[in-house]
Amino acid sequence: MLTSRSFQQSLDSSKWFRPDLKILVACSGGIDSTVLLHLFHNLPHMEITVVHFNHQIRGLSGDKDMAFVTDYVASLQHKLHIIYEDIPAFARESGLSLEEAGSRRRRSAFLGLREALGYDFVATGQHQDDQIETVLLNLYSGSGIPGLAATSSFGGGFIRPLLTFSRAEIQAYAKTYELKYRFDKSNTDISFLRNNIRMTMLPSLLKQNGSSIRASINGITSQGNVLNEMIQKQIETVDIKEFKGAYKSKIALGMGGLPDYFSPIQKAIFDRAFQLISLMPQGLSTNHFEALKSLFPEAAIAKEVQLPAKVTAVRDRRNIIFFRRSDFQWDQRKITLATREIFPFFQFDYFASVLKQHITDPHYFWYVHNLESYLIRTIKEGDRMKVDENEREVSVNQMLQSARVAPHLKPYYPVMEHQGEIIWVPGIRTSHSAMVVRSQKKENVVRHCIRVQFQEGTCE
Repeated sequence: MLTSRSFQQSLDSSKWFRPDLKILVACSGGIDSTVLLHLFHNLPHMEITVVHFNHQIRGLSGDKDMAFVTDYVASLQHKLHIIYEDIPAFARESGLSLEEAGSRRRRSAFLGLREALGYDFVATGQHQDDQIETVLLNLYSGSGIPGLAATSSFGGGFIRPLLTFSRAEIQAYAKTYELKYRFDKSNTDISFLRNNIRMTMLPSLLKQNGSSIRASINGITSQGNVLNEMIQKQIETVDIKEFKGAYKSKIALGMGGLPDYFSPIQKAIFDRAFQLISLMPQGLSTNHFEALKSLFPEAAIAKEVQLPAKVTAVRDRRNIIFFRRSDFQWDQRKITLATREIFPFFQFDYFASVLKQHITDPHYFWYVHNLESYLIRTIKEGDRMKVDENEREVSVNQMLQSARVAPHLKPYYPVMEHQGEIIWVPGIRTSHSAMVVRSQKKENVVRHCIRVQFQEGTCE
């Protein structure tokens, strides 16, 4: 039975729980999240802030959800953050379903707000029946070992404190406290697989032998979590390297012993990499898994596999890289005076410095013209740069190849133009005409420069 006391007891037995936590409670206005907020509100020694996500999918109904949450949170005297996202537009741009697009953007937005506020966790309202649905959904989609764990009670910045309580217990709690809440009609649309499982399969299963089903699912998820933790501890330090830039990330799976692992473990690794990039909770299908295994041989270097959520996996010399092309795209621009400019996988710092040993360092560009006369853009096919006094030209693509720039980053690598001529390939080479003449180097001569810094993993 769900009560304030049983909820507190459940928290006390949780690994993540400690006094004086700061919790960001996600509230949609539905029964589950409304009950969760009410339960947290009644707990002592805990700082609560509420977040509501407006997907801009359900029009007036969604606006009414937002108004309900606003009034309810005000009555409890908690702070409320409302996040607006045009999910239909994001779904169209990303080639995702509305469900996938909403899940990804909602998760990303919640984690971003948690970090900005300095809170410990985001609390969401999944319960025991949701857990059963997830296991059945994972079995249907062939999610492998990771799918056995279904939805964990905590991890990745999220906590799910209602996982030990059933839908019926949550409904009884709401009735006891006469809680009002919103009802989302889309949850009854059986064209969505999860709703179909919820509305047709699950009631039949639970009616026949509910207690046995719940006990079995609890055992499966418990053992699945233990198994997944063991896998992660064994492989993460060897095979998963997470390269993070200022804005975006990619995942590099080191080949190491990966091709020799037991097939279900290989899939667990691929699923984890996909989830980290896509911010989607589900794993990959069997077909995608088989396609990824085709990247193991050296003959597959430069081969790509397209995955859901517009994620691409590409084989380079030493790794299988998971990334999204959209994460590395940027627009050409004139150089302007700033302290720092951030790009997807590199940054420019602007400052004045003594020439000293950096006079020939290609990570530094010593400019003499008006900054706005310089253009920074991505490489184009046929780009060439003059490299000596005889104006001998070298292909920029050849320079990138020689510098072993990661293949998936080559289309987005920066070059600098001045009056139509490429004068700098940052970090690799400066044209002869733009280099500082050694005779200009004097003691303590200060010049303005641009320094480029690339994120780890830009070059192989």
